[in-house]
Amino acid sequence: MLFVKTIYAYTYEEIIYTIADVAKKQAVSSGILYTIVKIESNFNPFAISFLTNKENAIYFKNLETKNISIKASPYSLNKNKWIVSISPINEEYAKEITKLLVKNGFNIDVGLGQLNSFNFKDNEIDMVFNPTYNLTKCAKVLRKCYKAKNKDIQKTIECYNYGMRNRNSNPYYKRFYKHYMEEFKKRAK
Repeated sequence: MLFVKTIYAYTYEEIIYTIADVAKKQAVSSGILYTIVKIESNFNPFAISFLTNKENAIYFKNLETKNISIKASPYSLNKNKWIVSISPINEEYAKEITKLLVKNGFNIDVGLGQLNSFNFKDNEIDMVFNPTYNLTKCAKVLRKCYKAKNKDIQKTIECYNYGMRNRNSNPYYKRFYKHYMEEFKKRAK
């Protein structure tokens, strides 16, 4: 756990406390919020990701430095898309990268809950990497999805990932459910 603190400035315990606190205040399940954070950012509060084409993905991968780790890989749900995952070493780098990407028209996901740029304004960029702020915004998206999808949890989870559009399949929910069951089944023992 010391490793997490050294890199991200927040310990795993602080993040877990924040998940529980935000879940309680926003009236969402802490288990659901925890699982989303696990699969979206693996508890990295400065995570940034987006979909692009292969050419752009390779371009971004070549921008990697000792302070900014960048992964680029094919996107499993669309063979024409690649996912770029950026992990800056601190919040300041994360903010600056986000500002540049948003300014250049990229649709990005940021922070612990991988909050989509559709769900925050430019003037919020300086706050979206704060765990409480990020998770509060994410919990509000979850609640909005829950209401819009008639309290159907499977559709709510898909909505969190995919937006209000309807999918013919449930790939995100399947991933979510697998991780949720692994984590909370383990805890119940």
